[in-house]
Amino acid sequence: MSDRRYALRSSSIKSSAIANGATAANTASTPAAARRETPRTTRKIATPASRLNQAAAPSPMKGGGIGNMTYEQRDELRELFDTVDQQCRGYIPISRLPEIVRALGLEEASPETWVRWKASVDPEGTGRLGYEKLEDFISLRYDEMDQKQEIMNAFRLFKPEARDIENAKITLADLKRVSAHLGENIPDDELQEMVNIADIDNSGSVGFTDFMRVMRKSGLF
Repeated sequence: MSDRRYALRSSSIKSSAIANGATAANTASTPAAARRETPRTTRKIATPASRLNQAAAPSPMKGGGIGNMTYEQRDELRELFDTVDQQCRGYIPISRLPEIVRALGLEEASPETWVRWKASVDPEGTGRLGYEKLEDFISLRYDEMDQKQEIMNAFRLFKPEARDIENAKITLADLKRVSAHLGENIPDDELQEMVNIADIDNSGSVGFTDFMRVMRKSGLF
């Protein structure tokens, strides 16, 4: 079973119920002759196991900004840029980038990641960073942070009692509990296969890092 199939076996029946309800309502209000003339389309059928994944799918992002940033975040970034660029040259030293990331409360990165990040915003090695490139870079960091929070929220569906999400583990018992809560009857061997696919270190459970990897690879986030 692929990671995509794993993900599809981890989600809520809410969307399916709404869609099916809407289809039924439309059918009831449409004359029989008109229904006969309507081309038949293939309808996807949600399998019991597939509905676990919809529960873990992200909710729509809130608006109120441009791109991945809110107006307040853009204003804060502009203010930081202008503070560093006191001579109004239109750029800042690339070496000040970590300082700006910390000031915005974004996650720190490993030295290897910093090398990659700096190369992405300054591929020619000028040592300078203009505002537009800085905003694009920070926008991506905010997007990653929001995405991680969404995945954490999804993880909590399986481990609601966990205080330290990044060190918690999803077990077979957790999958059985959630599937039962959703009213789905999924065989234990299928649930165990889901654990095995995501369990990189063969611990018999799924940690947050593995869960995040599968969710991102599945395209849900």
